[in-house]
Parts: sequence; structure tokens; C-alpha cells
Amino acid sequence: MRIAHLGAADLGSVRMRSSLDILVPKETANLFTTHRMLAGRDRTAYVRAPLVAVVPPALPHSLADGPGSNTLILSIAEPFFSETARAALGSDDFTFVEPHAATDSLIREVADAVDREFPNLDRLTVSFLDALAALLSAHVARNYVAAGPERAMSTGGLAAHKMRCVYRFIAEHLGETIRVEQLAAEVHLSPFHFARMFKQSTEQSPHLYILMQRIKRAKELLASTDSPIIEVAADVGFRTQGHFTGVFHRYTGFTPKVFRTSAREAASQPIDSPGGDRDR
Repeated sequence: MRIAHLGAADLGSVRMRSSLDILVPKETANLFTTHRMLAGRDRTAYVRAPLVAVVPPALPHSLADGPGSNTLILSIAEPFFSETARAALGSDDFTFVEPHAATDSLIREVADAVDREFPNLDRLTVSFLDALAALLSAHVARNYVAAGPERAMSTGGLAAHKMRCVYRFIAEHLGETIRVEQLAAEVHLSPFHFARMFKQSTEQSPHLYILMQRIKRAKELLASTDSPIIEVAADVGFRTQGHFTGVFHRYTGFTPKVFRTSAREAASQPIDSPGGDRDR
């Protein structure tokens, strides 16, 4: 496993690394990551604390930082990750979900502990790095990888088909008020048990997950459309532009207007040919 801070050499040109990369921005960091989706379009994600980004091995992507950037990169060699993932999932058949910025308390706690306990990265021992890589690999496998259509979450949460049902309902009603009671009814559970099992599966409360999905969709609309901000706010479930602006700024560090400008500037940067970075 390799631990490093984002440097100038990591920015601008396309990276296609042989490792699983976990990007953990610190409180003052502003990071944009762009990758090519299966449909052929480029997608840019804005990653700022408390969010993190998980970049699968061999995925062409580029990084751009903003003012005050300070991002930790946790890199795990692909063979090590695959072996751990197979053991954690009990399957050789798994694929990564589409990369995106996510709230992940475990990854952030690990990164904070590394920074706090080991300010000098050169002093990290091989045994410590291997243990850390195993922990993170198993966590990523269980939370960012799909393995079989009916696999239940190993944490004792909702079964995969029920999670898909909940995710679909949220996506289809993102512009409306969504109550826990509605989600619980979709999977035939009481609101109490649903909320508990949902958090076991996602490490987020239903309210926080819905809020982050609203923010995520708002980012996509701001970056890809010319819709007025008041319309974007309504499309993602906010009743007033003022409320939307306040919540958006709290979780991204930008107002919607500034984010739209920054995202389009980042997307307009040319992407070069893959460079062949082989760090492990």
C-alpha cells in the first residue's frame, strides 16, 4: 500500500493507475476528478471534505485542484485488493459502481488517524500498511462493489434487491418530499427497522443519504444544463432557492453559481493520452 499527498505531478493529465486509489481531501482542499463513463461521456465530480472519492484500478481519470488543496491518496495494488475483495464478497464476479464523491466515515477516520499518528509517512511499517490495506480493501469491496444481483449486505443491513428498490424510489422522487415511512413501505418494514437497517447498509441515515443525492443531482444539473438555479433547486426537492443555496454551500463549500462556473472550467480542460503511472 502507498500513502502520499496529492502533488503537482498528479494534476492535469490523464492517470490510469494499476492501483485502487482512495482520495481523501482535508478540510481546506478543493478537488475535481474527471473520468470517462461507460456511455462515453466525461463526468466531473467535486470532492471536498467530508466527502471522499474511490477510483477503481485502470480507470482513466484526471485531477484538478483548487485553492488550498491538501489531499491524501491511499493507493492499494490491484492484485491485493482483488484477493481481499474475493474473500470479503465470497465471489470472483464483482464490478465497481460508477465512481462518485461519497460520505464515508471509516475512510475518513483512517486517513485522519494516519495524519495524526504518523506525520512522517516514511516511518510507516510494512505490517501496518498491509493491515491498513486489508481493512480498506474489505470496506471498499462491501460498499463500492456490486457482486451478484441478490447479495445481501454483510453488515446485517438490507438485502441488495431491497436496496435497489429504495435507491430507485429516491431517484424517481428526488424533487419531492421523501419520508422514511414511504421508503419503509417500499420494502415492507417498519420505519424504525428500516432506518436501522438502511444505516447498517450505507453508513448513512436515510435523511443524510437523500440529502447527499439531492446535492449530487444538483451538481450534475449545474454542470450540464443552463437551467436557472431556482429551477435546479426545485428539481432536487428544495422549496426555496435560499434554502438550496445554504445547504449546497454547507456541503460543497461553494454557492451553486460558483460551483457551476468552476465545474465547467474544469470540464473544459483538455485530457491528454493515458500516461502509464505504475505506482503501487
